[in-house]
Amino acid sequence: MANSQVLLADLKAGRCSNVAEVRLLRFWEAINVRKGGELMSVDMLFVDENSTLTQGSVGANRQLRFRDRLSEGSLYTLTGFDVTRSNTNFRLSDAPFSIWFNEGTKIEKIPASVRPIPTELFRFMPYSQILELANTGKQLPDIIGELNAIRSTITDRLPGAQRVMLTLRLESYGREPKVIIVTSVNPKIVGGRLFLNGTSCTHLYFDSETAAGKDLFDTLPGHGADPGSSTSKVVHAQKIEPMTISELNHFITTADSQIIEFLCTAKVTGIQLDDGWCYIGCSGCSKKLVREISSFTCASCNETNAVAALRYRVTLSVSENTDTASFLAFDMEMAKLTNIQASEAAQIVVDTELPRSLADIVGKTYTFQLKLNDFNFSSKHQTFTISLIFPERVFAPMSAFVVADGADVPVDAPPEVVAQPPNANVGTTSTVADNPTSSDASAAKRPPPAKDQDDVDKTAPKKAHVE
Repeated sequence: MANSQVLLADLKAGRCSNVAEVRLLRFWEAINVRKGGELMSVDMLFVDENSTLTQGSVGANRQLRFRDRLSEGSLYTLTGFDVTRSNTNFRLSDAPFSIWFNEGTKIEKIPASVRPIPTELFRFMPYSQILELANTGKQLPDIIGELNAIRSTITDRLPGAQRVMLTLRLESYGREPKVIIVTSVNPKIVGGRLFLNGTSCTHLYFDSETAAGKDLFDTLPGHGADPGSSTSKVVHAQKIEPMTISELNHFITTADSQIIEFLCTAKVTGIQLDDGWCYIGCSGCSKKLVREISSFTCASCNETNAVAALRYRVTLSVSENTDTASFLAFDMEMAKLTNIQASEAAQIVVDTELPRSLADIVGKTYTFQLKLNDFNFSSKHQTFTISLIFPERVFAPMSAFVVADGADVPVDAPPEVVAQPPNANVGTTSTVADNPTSSDASAAKRPPPAKDQDDVDKTAPKKAHVE
């Protein structure tokens, strides 16, 4: 007797002997980065005729049995699989259950189906919802947008498969894309800015490679090829020039106001404590909070009961030969340099106004990447803002980026992220029941799924000078 058909939405926990007819949208390797890139499973995303998305997985010990049968965009029948509850974190769908392949699972590729199974399905979300998901690790939405600029992450110090994936994908595409779809991103807010981190299941699609992308591509002037505009969106790489402190001081007094980056190697001679070494900032946007009687207010977020977080703001006195300057470092770079968060450093300040982790950098020489803006060329200029700190010269980057006149350049993104274009368009879920499409995008790494503030002003020791 033939097994009956089952829809993905009707799956129940346990072993399923019914037949599910689905399309394999994407598959990727799930890697445990904490164990040297150990393969945990091969994960998949299925869709059926009702546009129900369900994640499937096959363990590392069984993946060789099924791996060669997997083809993105193809139709399959599944039977004899296990149905388990979906992980509550890093979700790729709203389905309560996931599919696990076992020793008795059968997967058969079929050439066609009488059922109208979509050839693509994306979980696009409104911008406001993506903001709500930031830093929660709950959902991995998809995004679609028009590219404003393409900036390499060649200055990142840490190796990352995402950077390699994006570079190879752009090269294989053969031309400069106008529209991009990035799947399964992990939204994070860092320093008040939204970044969309790539994960192990992230795929890239350009221009008309998908129906959803084609719809947006066709709305652009000249169908994405505006003859009236020849400005490239690619931010080309060139060398970041090294400068001495003397040359920096001379440059800001003689050059026109501009945004530019330089490298400067200098010795830290002291830490200026006139304004302290930390401040109470908003946990969301990092801006300084206004202290009320019993709470903190964030003007930037329009929040009258903001969650506070202690953050670094350190002014370094530096010297090179006989020349001196003041370099200003903020939370992220100081935490990387000292390997300790500002809130933790404040707990161990005992007999001095300065944590030992900060005092220890005095007398050491670093290479600083400095980002100059219009303020540095004004009469109010007092410090140079640090964007990166390199403990040894060998780690200093050799590339900066120049964009053609009139093109916007996105802000620097942390290592291993995919930054959202400033004018990215987001919308609702897109489905198409047409010819199948596939992607040659390689999978990046993702963090393994997890299993099931106090007021910093009260906890910080009195010796910690806080604005």
